[in-house]
Amino acid sequence: MKIALGTVQFGMSYGIANKLGEVGSPEIERILQYADRNGVEILDVASSYGNAESAIGKFISNQVRSKQWKVITKTPHFKSDIIDQQVDELLESFKLSLKKLGQKSIYGLLIHNCDDIFLSGGEKLLQIMDKLKQDGLIEKIGVSLYSGEQISSLLDNYLVDIVQLPINILDQRLLEGGQLSMLKKYGVEIHARSVFLQGLLLMPIDTIPSWFNPIKDTLKLFHEEAKKQNLTKLQLALGFVQSLIEIDKVVVGVNSLGQLHEIVSASSVRVNTAELSNISINNPIFLNPSKWKV
Repeated sequence: MKIALGTVQFGMSYGIANKLGEVGSPEIERILQYADRNGVEILDVASSYGNAESAIGKFISNQVRSKQWKVITKTPHFKSDIIDQQVDELLESFKLSLKKLGQKSIYGLLIHNCDDIFLSGGEKLLQIMDKLKQDGLIEKIGVSLYSGEQISSLLDNYLVDIVQLPINILDQRLLEGGQLSMLKKYGVEIHARSVFLQGLLLMPIDTIPSWFNPIKDTLKLFHEEAKKQNLTKLQLALGFVQSLIEIDKVVVGVNSLGQLHEIVSASSVRVNTAELSNISINNPIFLNPSKWKV
């Protein structure tokens, strides 16, 4: 199972196509129970995702499970040069995450904003994370990335176990640029996020905000390709990322049990990615949700 469960919606309302808001406790329990029964092992969370860590911890503490969940959380974002104060902040944040999650150790800890490690003194962050790894509190350390330039800088300066990065049928830049292959050459575990581009890929064309008009022809092409292959939009979008051999896990967030059921049902879909390069775009304004003006 390549699917990993993103949990940002467990702590806040997130996503351009999200009409349901933050997921409530009863639905979180149903989602996690279904994920468990269907072979989903990894839960992806962050200290900045509202109450998501506490919601996960509450469920885990009440669950009888023979196999431990693989939980990944993330550091705070540091906006200034890294000194001892920021290192202490990372440690305190991690300890609080363990407490909220009800865990003595977790699978992974990621630098939430990759640029933090390129600040003056940024190497101290990974050094203290490596110490937590040596102490048995973390199995793997890594970073959350956004661009090919960040990947190049990372590989030139550091060794990490995991990276999380954006990739989808519309955003094929890291595939075309060779960065995925380079990461695998270094033995890095790759987790893909933004596979539905915050739900934009799944929205009916007539409901997409006019701000996206410059790329609507490409979005229509994606919709037409799904019909051509007799797939739903979700199946094609998910199938594209799952078919990339470099990708180890596909992180997907859901607002309901029904959405997770649809994703798990589509988890076996594979497509010929080489034939879909014409659906991609390169304009970062439309590929990075933080730049969207909607």
